[in-house]
Amino acid sequence: MPSLRAMELSGQAGVNYHEIKGANPLLGLVDPIIIRNRYVELREQALLGDADAINDLGWFWLNGLRLKPNPALARRLFKIAAVMGAPEALFNLAELAYYGKGLAVNPGLAIDYYEQAFESGIICAAEALGSLYERGDEDVIADHGKAISWYKRGAAEHDSMACFSLGRLALDESSPEYDPALGLYWLQWAAMKGQVLATERLTDFYFSTFESPPDPDGVLFRFWRDLAISQGSLWARELRASNVAIQQVC
Repeated sequence: MPSLRAMELSGQAGVNYHEIKGANPLLGLVDPIIIRNRYVELREQALLGDADAINDLGWFWLNGLRLKPNPALARRLFKIAAVMGAPEALFNLAELAYYGKGLAVNPGLAIDYYEQAFESGIICAAEALGSLYERGDEDVIADHGKAISWYKRGAAEHDSMACFSLGRLALDESSPEYDPALGLYWLQWAAMKGQVLATERLTDFYFSTFESPPDPDGVLFRFWRDLAISQGSLWARELRASNVAIQQVC
């Protein structure tokens, strides 16, 4: 996670990690000269003690933006930035530990950094923690209770991905935390905030004759399907096309 985010996104309710990352101006740099000049600027700022600049230098070295990727160097820079107060660096350290970049895979360390990142204001860390506990790992026992708890903390901060994940897991009949009322509430919340994954899940829920509540006229199914289409869902578009084809045959 770079520190150089679009400022208008910072602190907005419902803005998730992928939207913040996508708004990163560093991603739009393609001209080698501009990239070099930006790197020089960041380096000068870092030498003056700018924690955000140090974090972003780490991001440069991690992602190999016109540089040979060096995860170990990126990790050192992230650790310095974290000590100096850059919360994004804590999230980056968690990602490195979880995916094993610059060090051996260490889910326990990742959890510690994710928790620190969340407490420092990086809201999307709650969804990352919930996902980790939901799936489990060789070193982390799956715990849907903890997953739900972390998703709820993200949802309380209006993180749309956390809201979707909370609704999806609560609506999973195989989960010990199965709670359809809770699941439908948060899926609907996320869907109405533009989270297409939630809208697709609701469409599928009302499409299935096995798990959906009474919807004899298909009103709810069509509502969520059409909303998903308006949000850019190719799956929902294909579903509508197949329904039309079936009706024509019948």
